[in-house]
Amino acid sequence: MFFRIPRLTPGYIRYLQTQAAQTVLQSREAPVMPRMAVLLGLMGVGMSGYSSRQLTQHYKPSSHLFR
Repeated sequence: MFFRIPRLTPGYIRYLQTQAAQTVLQSREAPVMPRMAVLLGLMGVGMSGYSSRQLTQHYKPSSHLFR
């Protein structure tokens, strides 16, 4: 396979610079989003467990279920 190397026109150089800048910016921001997702997931699981415990803590089953 032979790949044709594109001409280095000013527009193509500007395009390459833009792509390189976006890659650098994304690599700086990358660690934040997974941490935020894990934090929100843990908060959701914790709140779900807490609310389930609150609901079952004061629950008295009706007497006709255990006859």
